[in-house]
Amino acid sequence: MTSEAVESGRSYTALWWAKVQSAGPLQVSPDTPAVPGLTRAPEPDGSTIWMLPTLPEGAGHGVLEELGMPPVAVEMPNETARVLAICVTCCWQDRSSSPWPGTTGTLTQIKAVYAGLRGRPEQSSDLTLIIGSLRRLHATSWLLWNEKAGEVRLGPRVTTWGPSSQTGLRELCRILPDPPTAVLTPKTEPEAEPDPLPSEPAAVEEL
Repeated sequence: MTSEAVESGRSYTALWWAKVQSAGPLQVSPDTPAVPGLTRAPEPDGSTIWMLPTLPEGAGHGVLEELGMPPVAVEMPNETARVLAICVTCCWQDRSSSPWPGTTGTLTQIKAVYAGLRGRPEQSSDLTLIIGSLRRLHATSWLLWNEKAGEVRLGPRVTTWGPSSQTGLRELCRILPDPPTAVLTPKTEPEAEPDPLPSEPAAVEEL
């Protein structure tokens, strides 16, 4: 390999690292070339992938900060971590495999598990706390939160959870209340645009 090719490869890698450190995980086309040190997390339908730093097992806060992957947002950390744990319980159904990409959960499920965790009926104040946490976790790519539909998925950053982290999370899911069955918003097919031209030529009026 020529020195020019090596330098070009280094520049390409450095560019991508600068992107993920400034903007967080990036959703890109699946034909985007691989980058050393970056994990590729494909969406379930394969239409896009997420690129984010590959973290060493047990990476501490200093490493996470250096890689541009800070831990859960410090604003209301206990509440935010609690909601993340609940979403893991709702969205990680097949716990014999990786949490990513998981399944889609709902706000109704989250509220039910939240109330069960607190050991009391749902309260009006719960929703404010839950929505705030979901927004923070979405902004930091721990979750993919569709506020309009009231649906949530685990975000690409869960791909950084190594085997030891997953073991602890399985135990956490086991002791949290079971969520009710998810009722998802039906997916509507886009309506076909009407054909602006007639299907058959109009009859020519005889003179």
